Amino acid sequence: MTPSGEFSLHPLLPALKTRITAIHHHDDRLYLGTSTGHIRVYSWELDTGETKPTVKHIKAYPVSRKAIDQIGVLPNERKIVVISDSTVTLYSLDELRQIKVLTLARYAHCFAIASNATGTGDVLFVGCRKKIVVFGAGRGGFKEAWDLSLPHSPRHVVLSSSLSPRTAHLLYSTTSSTLLSIDPESSTHLSVTDITLTGPQYSQEKSASSSAEGSGGPSTSGSGLSKGMGVSALSGLGGYVGLGGKAANPVGTRTVKGEACIAREDNGIFLSSEGSSTRSSSLTWSAPPESLAYSNPFIYSIVPFVPPTASSSASSSVSPPTSAIQVHLSPTLHLYTTLILPLPSAGGLTAQHLCPIRSSSNSTLASSVSSSIKFLFISTPLDKTLATSEGSSIWSIESGDLGECVDSLVQEGRVADAIGLVEAVGESGFAPSRRLPHLKTLMAVQRFAQGQYQTAMETFVTYNVNPALVISLFPAETISGRLHNNREAWMSLFGAVDGALLEPRFETQPQETSKGLLSRVAHVHKKSSVETLKSKNGDKDLSSTVNDVVLPRAAYEALVYFLTDRRQKLNAPMATTEVPSESSLAPLSSLAAETLYALPSTPFSDLNPETLLRMAQVVYTALIKVYLVARPILVGSLCRIENWCDVEEVEGLLKDQKKFSDLVDLYQGKKMHKKALAMLHDLAMEEEDKLDRYPPTIEYLQKLGPSELPLILETSKWIFKGDPGMALKIFTADKAGVEALPRMEVMRFLDETDETCCSKYLEHIIDDLGETRSEFHDRLAELYLARVDEQSMSDIEMTKPLMTDGLARLLDFLARSHSYRPYRISQKLTRDIPEVQAVLLGRQGRHEEALKIYLYRLKDYSAAESYCAQVYAKDPDPKGIFLLLLTLYLRPSSSDPVLLEPALSLIGTHGTRLDAEQVLGLLPPLVTMKQVEAFMFKTLRDGFARKNNGQIVKELLMARRDQMDRILLDLQVHRVRITDQRLCPQCHKRLGQSAIAVHAPRGEVTHLHCKDSFALTLSKMRGGMR
Repeated sequence: MTPSGEFSLHPLLPALKTRITAIHHHDDRLYLGTSTGHIRVYSWELDTGETKPTVKHIKAYPVSRKAIDQIGVLPNERKIVVISDSTVTLYSLDELRQIKVLTLARYAHCFAIASNATGTGDVLFVGCRKKIVVFGAGRGGFKEAWDLSLPHSPRHVVLSSSLSPRTAHLLYSTTSSTLLSIDPESSTHLSVTDITLTGPQYSQEKSASSSAEGSGGPSTSGSGLSKGMGVSALSGLGGYVGLGGKAANPVGTRTVKGEACIAREDNGIFLSSEGSSTRSSSLTWSAPPESLAYSNPFIYSIVPFVPPTASSSASSSVSPPTSAIQVHLSPTLHLYTTLILPLPSAGGLTAQHLCPIRSSSNSTLASSVSSSIKFLFISTPLDKTLATSEGSSIWSIESGDLGECVDSLVQEGRVADAIGLVEAVGESGFAPSRRLPHLKTLMAVQRFAQGQYQTAMETFVTYNVNPALVISLFPAETISGRLHNNREAWMSLFGAVDGALLEPRFETQPQETSKGLLSRVAHVHKKSSVETLKSKNGDKDLSSTVNDVVLPRAAYEALVYFLTDRRQKLNAPMATTEVPSESSLAPLSSLAAETLYALPSTPFSDLNPETLLRMAQVVYTALIKVYLVARPILVGSLCRIENWCDVEEVEGLLKDQKKFSDLVDLYQGKKMHKKALAMLHDLAMEEEDKLDRYPPTIEYLQKLGPSELPLILETSKWIFKGDPGMALKIFTADKAGVEALPRMEVMRFLDETDETCCSKYLEHIIDDLGETRSEFHDRLAELYLARVDEQSMSDIEMTKPLMTDGLARLLDFLARSHSYRPYRISQKLTRDIPEVQAVLLGRQGRHEEALKIYLYRLKDYSAAESYCAQVYAKDPDPKGIFLLLLTLYLRPSSSDPVLLEPALSLIGTHGTRLDAEQVLGLLPPLVTMKQVEAFMFKTLRDGFARKNNGQIVKELLMARRDQMDRILLDLQVHRVRITDQRLCPQCHKRLGQSAIAVHAPRGEVTHLHCKDSFALTLSKMRGGMR
């Protein structure tokens, strides 16, 4: 098996005893064309979980007397296309029975296959002698053929799409090509456009290539194969196909989104489906490639290769030539690896015809990141004897696991190539350490090492990199402290694979030793070529030099940018997350560096509370440190806002500079309130004026909130002893922290400390804050009642005004409050206070007893009526509370007098709230009509008013109904007259015999098609008039 992440070559069908000239794979069949005109059919079975298929020979079909040049399959037509002896022939897919010879495509050199627009048929492009013939693009299918004469003969066709392509690149030679356009709707159908390449990259590449060949210096292609082992090494070997007397065939392949890679001698250019250049750079090979193919995200090419001789002194001897498979990354065009075919026992070796395994090798998305066979190709010995005895072999190119490919590139320091690979195939299927966020973070580390500090920090911000890792890049003396790491450990610290380089290392001479080369050839496959591109002094330790470098101010400014952004991003999650107190966790300074390195690089909103707190500690501690270095003036403002820096690391610095106020603010932000209050107490003792002594501590206590209530109560005692009035502001200030304090505990504390302050506090929370809990209302009523009791026991002359004021407060509170429990207050009454008893009885629903107190004990009839009015407002029953009061007036108990005058006043004032029959039944028989005149008038008027109101409403509804009936009738009988002179008010054209529409209510007449427009105009006009 191939080690993960590496590409390898495997002999799938070795020594076939005949020369293979064509190859094609389709579904579960492999077709091989021989030099004798036969087509060998093999079965292709790939078990689940396996990468190597089982290939078995089924049958050989003789189809020609000449060699098979090319084989293809029309999948929709289920036919095989074969070029042999410059003739294109169609065969059945199942039995290879000859169906048709395409006589229009005589002297054929190549073909390409695509599906038509509907996907139900196939389109065949055949490159012939100085013309191109297209079958199946028209409505007649393969019965209809389009041809176009060309100035040269196409030797290779690259389609812009596998489904109904609109353009195709026709390659004449390794130096020239043209663009074919297909337009089924035009009369000519086919047209060609010359491709003119402009841009500095082409001339620069050509000049660089010529310069390298002429000077004998190293190639700038990055191919891993020097020019000395390419074309120039094969001069004089006329028997080697493509490099001797015979000109090399042009090659090309489709990549992604219609882009095509076309070999122009030893350069690979990239063209769009319109023929324009798509990239500013090009591929460069050591020699013109023999074959070219694409499988996302790699470009595969077969190039000639001559191993160096065993003895460097034997300059005249040349090793037998072989072929190498070069694999380039399509996004970056960098060489990933080179696979060298092993030499046969005698002579050299040639390889050709890269055959894709999948039905579409141009897919832009990788179906899997695991290793699999991507291509097949043919190898044939150059030695005639060996070629006759052994024949050709079929090799498979097995790709490595793409995830391991990413790791390999990262290990070599080629992070940009790894990013290009993942971008090309998509992140699906990759582990998190191989996805773009992690790779771009490693790229940012490399940029930081190169001095691109701001760019690196912007990337760290984008991908939410752990601040502890970023801080570790800075010097220990100024910023990082114990988090510091040497330069050579940066990549592994950020999660790269073991041994990952901070910068890729390339050799100055791409020459390899014979021993190393033969060792790779013996293992068939080789690792990524960059592993061989190590500098001679690449292992030299540069850490001492790097660590001595003093970072410029730009690095610290970039860190300020990063930490400021992190602080802003922390605000929202810290405000919405209940993080543990810092005192409940170990101090940040006590944690090992490895613990902080392990903090996740994720958005802060995804962190758990403890991790979020640790992240904030790292950010704020580093921010204060970098401010001390780069912006000292901002240190104070940072301490005055809420922050989570580690106090132990910055406390000493602030004390040394006597920034006590900043330190108090820092204590407050860190919730180290005992230290802050102790410092404020010490500072207060030095003040003589109470306006300077108490307010700082009071304001601090007001900000603490419910979580620190015990500390608030304990600290406030010394202020209550000095000035209770000012101390009460701790609990009554209009601040969110004060209002959130648990009121029950505060009430109990004030009850024990000062009852007067407790009473004022209860008045504040009930009247100003709307407190409705019965415990607070009960306690305030009890305090009022206790004050009344105290006043009643004092000297009569001294306390009568005060007692009246206290009783008034109590009665007012009992009247407007609805949250106290009346039975509880009744139990607290220690003496007879009828006013209070009446209110309490009423709140208990005992209205009769309450009214008796107003009538017989207080003799306050107006108070009784006011009481009834309040009850009636809640329950407007004519037989309810007012009737009860009237009954008490006129039908008292035997011990109470009849109160006729108040009763007559009651029915005269509130007669409409009483049931008339019940009233007349209660009145004594001697009452005159004069006495009840007011009652009778109000009662009768109220009855007639209700009756008349109902009659009026009834009449209005009837009138409205009649009005609507008249309007409807008028509209139904409305007629309009259309004459030859009448115009449409919308379009101003004559109505004539057209269909019309009549608009209500005025009868405007328009064309039927003008109806909606005119109706909209009418609605706008009427809306404006209103």
